[in-house]
Amino acid sequence: MDMQTLTYALLGGLAIALLFTIYSDIRHRKIYNIVTLAIALGAPIFWFVSGQLTWQFAAIQVATALITFGIFSIFFALNWMKGGDIKLFSSLALWFVPTKFITLVLVASVLGLFVTIFFAVTHKLRKQKGPARIPYGIAIALAGLWAVSEPFFNHFG
Repeated sequence: MDMQTLTYALLGGLAIALLFTIYSDIRHRKIYNIVTLAIALGAPIFWFVSGQLTWQFAAIQVATALITFGIFSIFFALNWMKGGDIKLFSSLALWFVPTKFITLVLVASVLGLFVTIFFAVTHKLRKQKGPARIPYGIAIALAGLWAVSEPFFNHFG
């Protein structure tokens, strides 16, 4: 098996993990640690097979993930996000160069608005008690799927 095939296989594995994350966040309002761990551990393998593995590249990717974790931990402390969301964002930071990852975060924010509206309205229509529990992992995973698929659909830039 050549490196390009392995690269596509790893991207496919990431997509499957993100689809499972969407399912689990809708069904159980939970992003499993094993999934975020698999995503994080798959990134260095992806770097290697895609020919990007250098110390500089790895340092930038790890720094991006750590900064992401630090910033979103503030949101966790304010009870704006849950731990699974933070771990998912941080593990995705390992897969995409910082500029692409910032775009992913912006896409997730816009998608998160729609997810929030949908689940808040659904909560209200069902007349459920307590605050609506918003599965923000859906937006993060959809943004990740966008980032994975975008190079396949945008061949010109």
